[in-house]
Amino acid sequence: MEMLIVVAIIAVLIAIAIPVFTTQLEKSRDTTSIANVRSAYAQAQASYLSEVGGNGDVKVNKDANNKVTSVEVANVKFEGVQSGWSDANKELPNNVTWTALTDDLGGGAGIYTLTFTYGNDGAITLSGAVKA
Repeated sequence: MEMLIVVAIIAVLIAIAIPVFTTQLEKSRDTTSIANVRSAYAQAQASYLSEVGGNGDVKVNKDANNKVTSVEVANVKFEGVQSGWSDANKELPNNVTWTALTDDLGGGAGIYTLTFTYGNDGAITLSGAVKA
């Protein structure tokens, strides 16, 4: 009888722990994804300022006047989320319009190429995310 009670208590604890663990796992995936997007943004900014690609993962696009118009950063890992991703905590840079990120990623995990487009007014738009 005592053994059945112990097993029942363990089963209840496990039933409580699984949803908590799943929630924390999703939060860690979101945090990792945000860190990876911020890293891609830093790479894009460095390449924009130097006007050259930093490595094989960064491509600088210029117009006919040799002005940088966009920077593509390849091999950005996105962990994915179960339902739509929002930047409610404002963890991504404020000067980047990044709504295309959630539209293009659609919550799916994978390796992406992010394109940061630079406007004449200084605005930066994350204009696309293409799955590799």
